Amino acid sequence: MPSPILDVYVKNALAGTLAQEDNNYVFSYLPSTPPDRFVSLTMPVRLQSYDWPTLHPIFQMNLPEGHQKETLRRKFGPVATVDDLSLLALTGRRTIGRVQVVPQGDSLDAPQPELDLAKLLSSSDAEHLFLDYVEQGLAQGVSGVMPKSLVRDHDKATVTTDQFVVKTGPFDVPGLSLNEFLCLEVARRAGLEVPESRLSADGSVLAVRRFDRTANGVMLGLEDFCALKGLSPHEKYSGSMEDIAKLLDIYVGRDFLTPSREQLLRLALVNYALHNADAHLKNYALLYTETTDVKLAPVYDIVTVTAYPEFKQDLPALTLYGKKTWGAGFWLARYTAQWLKLNTAAAKDAVQIVSQAIRDVAPMVQEYARQFDWFRETAKRMLDAWDAGIGGIQPTAKSAVPVEGLRKRLGLSDEKRIAKKRSPYVNRDGGFSHKSR
Repeated sequence: MPSPILDVYVKNALAGTLAQEDNNYVFSYLPSTPPDRFVSLTMPVRLQSYDWPTLHPIFQMNLPEGHQKETLRRKFGPVATVDDLSLLALTGRRTIGRVQVVPQGDSLDAPQPELDLAKLLSSSDAEHLFLDYVEQGLAQGVSGVMPKSLVRDHDKATVTTDQFVVKTGPFDVPGLSLNEFLCLEVARRAGLEVPESRLSADGSVLAVRRFDRTANGVMLGLEDFCALKGLSPHEKYSGSMEDIAKLLDIYVGRDFLTPSREQLLRLALVNYALHNADAHLKNYALLYTETTDVKLAPVYDIVTVTAYPEFKQDLPALTLYGKKTWGAGFWLARYTAQWLKLNTAAAKDAVQIVSQAIRDVAPMVQEYARQFDWFRETAKRMLDAWDAGIGGIQPTAKSAVPVEGLRKRLGLSDEKRIAKKRSPYVNRDGGFSHKSR
């Protein structure tokens, strides 16, 4: 069966077609497409087609990845073609960003089941309600929505609504949603632009407001640095912090360059201080309405990865001066001056602000550890990582060493062992309710 021809829309208007011809993927703009309806900063509107040996990076950006992608292929392979174009036809209607893809001739307005977010977040059984919703078979363009049974056995689930991205973690990584909620709060208090985040009453589901839509519904362009570098998602670890600075200089508008550099510095400091080992090229992005207002996107997907025993030895996802170490303060200071062109005072202030943000949020980690017994051990390891992180981002640091004793100060220094049982329903009344920000 031949691969489908797909219609590509930008801001709800048809902009071109995507097809596979021989061994290449070919995207062609319609002759009538105006210059401002480009699909990617790397693919300006032109008459000549864009030929690519694999699916173009901008279209790969929102495809399911890794295990999720292979699971979908195994599930549907016996009854349908499941190549990248077919997956894009399945998931491309509701992607993040302003580019949407549908089978040729299809409408963008296919009906979608509604998710009652208020009911979900107030439930003491939010994770199961969410997975029931996932089981309906929604095709979303955010990495990997799968049937419930597959999600429960293997991986996290993510769903995009008109206003929120809603997600839960895999069963074998307890407290992932709560972990991310707290890390986003650190970023917010560090002065970064962080979208509103809501945590379910039982701590199992996180909803993050979409920032690729304005208040009046205008669709914004969003491209991660993996796509901007011309890489496929499985190459998202094949990069460096220097790559991000280079691409920032190429694509960010002059009026937004210095603020974006300042935000990148704080984001890098937050990722290092919180030991976010998954801060790869796909977790940095640019946001825009046109080529003149490109800027660094708001913060998303920050997690203290090393808080989980199986990932304790993980290192930063991207190299910095050819190195991967959590004690990177010395190299971050050098990066600030050489690559971000910011002065020493700005770098010093950023380190102090991020360090204080961690101290301010640490009591919240303590409160959630008291609220949910199943989170206590993860909370203790998060505080240990944050403690080392504060030391590791100091301008003279070349190694990560705990400096403050956060866990001891907050009364979580005991050696209590919690049985390895995941029960997110200790308090079914949800007394520690979520905050809307």
